[in-house]
Amino acid sequence: MRGLLVSTILLGVLLSGCGAAGTGGSADAVDRGVPAASSSVSDGGANAFNPYLRESLPNTRLMSAEAVQMLGKLGARKQSIEGEAAYRSHWREEIYPVVFGDPRAPREILVLLDFAAPQSEKVWKAVVEASRSLSPRQCKIAVFGNSRENYGTDLLGLAVWISYSRPGQAMPYLSYALERWNAVKAEQKRSGGAKPFTNEYDATAKATDFPIHYGYLTRLRPPVPARDELAVARYCYDAGNVNMYQTVQLCRYYGVQRLPAVVVDGKALGRVSAGAIVNAVK
Repeated sequence: MRGLLVSTILLGVLLSGCGAAGTGGSADAVDRGVPAASSSVSDGGANAFNPYLRESLPNTRLMSAEAVQMLGKLGARKQSIEGEAAYRSHWREEIYPVVFGDPRAPREILVLLDFAAPQSEKVWKAVVEASRSLSPRQCKIAVFGNSRENYGTDLLGLAVWISYSRPGQAMPYLSYALERWNAVKAEQKRSGGAKPFTNEYDATAKATDFPIHYGYLTRLRPPVPARDELAVARYCYDAGNVNMYQTVQLCRYYGVQRLPAVVVDGKALGRVSAGAIVNAVK
């Protein structure tokens, strides 16, 4: 019953997800600091969605009267991501994957990615550059994803897994995955066969290529043993979906209408650059 309820919630929310409307802009524009997100609706400061610091998180999903009545008849409790996902061993990491810094650090950078948006790579590079000027005791970076092409869900899910299984290695992985996504797209276009990355083998340029996430499992330290690769890959899709649900919530709460986007201490940046991120944290 719990799994069915989670699936129902995910389906209802994700159909109206913030990434579905497209991203706009260009990769070069992001480097110049051209607007990458709408202005913030909520200015509640940092950590509103941080399960390490809050027992109750914002719930932006509005339910119809019929849905409320149906759930009441089923004897269901008030819905919340922390309540529905709590049966998962690493639910906190899935809804709030910290890839830099202490999860309980006072300052917060939320990075919302769409793997299918080419400019996500540029935005992520700005985040990585900014991190070199930040204190991990004072600021953390958490990553979220809602990709228009389904394979992005797996790739974000692997970032979740790496964030707690291989501490300190999630940021280099995301740099690799975003770069590789755009490189494969470019190779496919040159050969006249570009296609949506729905499944892992869509994201290859040649028949001999490994899918992006499989190609990285052996780069980790320690590498993922071959016998565990399938289990990790299966986990990634589930974790990516849990994270995607929370990404939709973040978009609604902060008024973000297109991805990629960066939210610093509760404010969505209108212009994304390393300097803008660092200045917003100061």
